[in-house]
Amino acid sequence: MSDAADRLFALTVHPRDGGMCVVLAGEFDLATAGAIERETSALLDAGCGIVEVDLRALEFIDSSGVHELLRCRDLAAERDALLRLRIAPGAVHRALSICAVLDQFDVEMQSS
Repeated sequence: MSDAADRLFALTVHPRDGGMCVVLAGEFDLATAGAIERETSALLDAGCGIVEVDLRALEFIDSSGVHELLRCRDLAAERDALLRLRIAPGAVHRALSICAVLDQFDVEMQSS
């Protein structure tokens, strides 16, 4: 990632409820594409059965980010694992709704 992209996007991972939580912050777009998929794949390869992607601190997601989340969902399904999205009302929720993909995920709605 470029230095500019690093300033606009952050990804951290920590244990949560028997699985791992990937927390995203900032802007997830073409410039940061691949980050979630790489992390999710590594967690699944290590035997993690539940991967939660926390989008509550994410301010923006574009279509490349939505597609990446769908690929992560498919990776989890291939390994009989669960990919859960944790989202809050706002721009990211609206983007996922407009793309009509919310019903394709296990979603936990929370306030930010």
